[in-house]
Amino acid sequence: RTQSCCGARRLYMPFTFPTPWQPPVEPGQAFRESCTMQAIVSGVVGGGAGLVLGAVLTPLNSQLQQETEHLPLREQMRRGVREMGSQSRSWGKNLLVIGAVFSVSECFVEKSRGRSDRWNSIFGGCLTGGVLAAGAGPQAMGVGCAGFAAFSAAIDALGFGHFD
Repeated sequence: RTQSCCGARRLYMPFTFPTPWQPPVEPGQAFRESCTMQAIVSGVVGGGAGLVLGAVLTPLNSQLQQETEHLPLREQMRRGVREMGSQSRSWGKNLLVIGAVFSVSECFVEKSRGRSDRWNSIFGGCLTGGVLAAGAGPQAMGVGCAGFAAFSAAIDALGFGHFD
């Protein structure tokens, strides 16, 4: 639009507020890009995998056979199921925490770097190892960082990192 005042023409542009956030084009895009949602999904999947792993691996390293061989079958089954439940909860909780912490750290690294490449998972793995070993001291944090970063690099090198 132009208006003239005293013979001079001025160009007026309509004022628009800047929009820092553009709504997603695809419905699931906001869900996939949210660090919180990624952490929740990774935690749930990790916890579920831990429950299954605990149930599968308990009979392989159980000491119940020596302890309960003189007990009736019903009591043996009761103790076996109790140990399997305990191991499953332990595995589930551990893998839930690992999955959620890794997912959040990888997402934060990706958002802060502004890139989506293999280095995000390596740096995210380093952060995860450091955070999970924080209670054991700085040396353990360094070893945890190196271990998780190496594992993340190996997973990416084998092609299991991203399913895009």
